[in-house]
Amino acid sequence: MREYQVSVAGLLRGSGQQQAFEIVSALEGLYVTSSKVDADQPVAVDGEVEAAGEGLLVSVRVRTRFHGECVRCLEPVSGDLEVEARELFREGETTEETYGFNGEVVDLSELIHDQVVMTLPAVPLCRPECLGLCQRCGKNLNLGPCGCDLERGDPRWAGLDQPGS
Repeated sequence: MREYQVSVAGLLRGSGQQQAFEIVSALEGLYVTSSKVDADQPVAVDGEVEAAGEGLLVSVRVRTRFHGECVRCLEPVSGDLEVEARELFREGETTEETYGFNGEVVDLSELIHDQVVMTLPAVPLCRPECLGLCQRCGKNLNLGPCGCDLERGDPRWAGLDQPGS
């Protein structure tokens, strides 16, 4: 069986039955603009599959680590990521409302991918009060002042400082 597949043969015989599972593997393609989960980073998933009249109800808890760079100061950022989800799987192809499965195996890869990508920070910060980089010299202002005179405006825009402009 592939990494994030769960055999559900015993559950397909009737409603109300449950089956717990735990999987730890890696999954590629987990990234957004400024943060990602490395392709070799373990992604731990535990949960249960429950037979429901219209399909299989899957509950998961996904845990992994992400890294990226602070969007203000460009320093490395990393952290733990945890997300919980509960989704319905129906026999057949995936639709806008449900995930699909075929046969006696449910592949959770798409569900895990979707949940992790939606949870990854699109705008990671090293800390909420990050001061960022000086817009003139590029020094990391979290390490101290740079000495640039930021009160003086850019001479190319001086005309806009005049009244009536």
